[in-house]
Amino acid sequence: MKKIVYVVFIIAVIGLAVNLLGNRASQDTDLAKEIDSLLEKGETQIDLTGLTNFKWTQVNLFGPYTSDEQIEDSMNIKFKGDNGGIDYLDDRFLLVFANEKHAVKTVVLSGMAHGIYTIKDNKILVVDR
Repeated sequence: MKKIVYVVFIIAVIGLAVNLLGNRASQDTDLAKEIDSLLEKGETQIDLTGLTNFKWTQVNLFGPYTSDEQIEDSMNIKFKGDNGGIDYLDDRFLLVFANEKHAVKTVVLSGMAHGIYTIKDNKILVVDR
């Protein structure tokens, strides 16, 4: 009987861990560095489809003090994961990549050091200097 209780407990813990950790957006620091490098070189339009190596169907950009709930409402997704601190910091912007109904990756962009960021055609990061 103890073995059955133990097995049920392990299955419950694994299920809870998968639910809490599954579908979490991780921060892509390599992509952030690549975008920053292109911006430093003077690029004003960056095609994100050519820089990413993961599957995504939509991308959006969020400014300082944006909450996770606002991201969810704006993109009509479930957002769990790394928001780069934009909910309480005013020196960064966040790109959120989603595949269907879940965020998959985030990218922190530094303040307005390069200009004003926008997204065009759900794939191009535009910087207005």
